[in-house]
Amino acid sequence: MKRTIPFKLRLFLALIVPFFIHDGAFAQISAPTYAFTKICASPGFNTYTVNFSFTGPNTYTLKMSDASGNFANPTGITILSSQTTTSPGSFTFAVPTTALMRGEGFKLRVVGSSPAINGSMSAAFPAYYQPYDQEFWLNGKVMSIPMCSGSTVTLSIDAAAPSPVSIPNIVYRWYRNGVQIASGPSTSLVVNSPGDYQCFIDYGSCSTFDVGQIEKSQVITVNNQTNTSFTLVSSIDPPNDICPSNPTILSTTPGYSYKWFRNDIEIAGATANSYSTAVTGSYKVEVDQGSCSPKLFTNSIQVNALDFDINFPALQSPDTNIIQENETFTVTVTTTASNPTYEWYNPGGLTPINTTDTFSTNLPIAGEYKLVVKQTTGCQFPKQIFFKVKIGVNPTKIPNTISPNNDGTNDLWEIPQEYLTTEHEILITNAFGKEVLKVKNYQNDWPQNEIEFKSVNPIFYYVISKGGSPVKKGSITVIK
Repeated sequence: MKRTIPFKLRLFLALIVPFFIHDGAFAQISAPTYAFTKICASPGFNTYTVNFSFTGPNTYTLKMSDASGNFANPTGITILSSQTTTSPGSFTFAVPTTALMRGEGFKLRVVGSSPAINGSMSAAFPAYYQPYDQEFWLNGKVMSIPMCSGSTVTLSIDAAAPSPVSIPNIVYRWYRNGVQIASGPSTSLVVNSPGDYQCFIDYGSCSTFDVGQIEKSQVITVNNQTNTSFTLVSSIDPPNDICPSNPTILSTTPGYSYKWFRNDIEIAGATANSYSTAVTGSYKVEVDQGSCSPKLFTNSIQVNALDFDINFPALQSPDTNIIQENETFTVTVTTTASNPTYEWYNPGGLTPINTTDTFSTNLPIAGEYKLVVKQTTGCQFPKQIFFKVKIGVNPTKIPNTISPNNDGTNDLWEIPQEYLTTEHEILITNAFGKEVLKVKNYQNDWPQNEIEFKSVNPIFYYVISKGGSPVKKGSITVIK
């Protein structure tokens, strides 16, 4: 029997169905589609776009699940741009910039909030933020490490840049002979077996764990320790005559610890397996192979640095050339340099004031002058000489009285220039034996401070020494 719907019911349905359609009860949001198969974000790339289709207007938002595909605790992505006015829509977004952003089961979906509606979820995909995307080094960049029998060796990621050690939450995979042996946050590994070791940063599906991966260390070969002889070689062929502008590099086998010596004197700070030098001398290196082997010296190499002589017939810094007022200071240099050039500079000057072999002045500028002599053929390199010139009095005897009253006469204790050198030490004490001045390279500038007068003129005593032996002694009476 055919049943008919009452008119009133048909009228009710005709009115209510458009309402539900308008209210979104039957609206649909598709699962997001995208070109990527996994998200491998880094400081240099962190922008991704998804598309979706929808029916009806709404306020749409893109959501990203946690690493297990759960939307109860969604990942806090950043929406960079969106188009949600007409279908199909799109979202461009960035994932969190932290190493904790890692996992294999992330999903995406679009939700509407007005009215509330959840779109279909995407398929699961891996997502990782890679805060470090460079190579790094182990144990100071060595390629091999000796290991005593029955002992261990610690492999550690270098902290010096480039390095990931300061980034929290990084996961590392350690391999021996191509097989994983450890995984976790530790930046070091203790090994007790010989083999080829390498460390990778673990970015899950964004990693390859082979030679193609960027975020990896060098391969370190750990060998059982054997007593080894070492040969020191030079980057320049014998007889090792080197130009100062092109030093030689002396080197021996890498992978141990070292002390370098020149003329049997240890060179401070020279502890690598190579050493660059342009200084004449006999070089050798002590190699420490570890606790299970003795320290060994390499052979010696004689380095001969090419040089030339300069004859500068005047006092050089820190000594001072003193001339009388209206007197001319002239100095002519000679040199063994091949095809030499000369440049004379005023104190602090950047442009040469003279380019001949002779310098002359009768009104010296206060400060330190410079001469640059350069050999311009063969081994081309410069040498520098510094000197001072000033107008003053060059006494012929040591005074025993001074009157520091600022009248311009006898205000300072000025002694002959022969004692104004770095080899002479000046000691002045008061009448009670208290030291008031002790200096080398005296500048005829005592007293620098005012001397207190009481009822009598104070007396001071001086000793001029050279090489630790007194050459002159006497007293100095200070009068008003």
